[in-house]
Amino acid sequence: MIQVVGYLGSLGAAIMWIPQAVRAARHRHDLAALAGISTTAYASAAVFNALLLAYGWLSDAGPVVVAGAVNLTCATAIVTVLVGARRTAT
Repeated sequence: MIQVVGYLGSLGAAIMWIPQAVRAARHRHDLAALAGISTTAYASAAVFNALLLAYGWLSDAGPVVVAGAVNLTCATAIVTVLVGARRTAT
């Protein structure tokens, strides 16, 4: 039962990142639409989710691995889009 709760929590944590990643990808050429997204915040989130993923892997905690992997992927995608968009704008 505890694993079910963990995977449900991981699902919720993953779902909240996906809309922002999709929005960033859709508007990757619209600097004004990306202006409100903080590169620093998402870069920090990527670092912390990498740590979370490592912790989950090392402690054999499946739900933590799932959440860390999905969140790290989304945060990295968002940072990549932001850096690319801001680089081409200058």
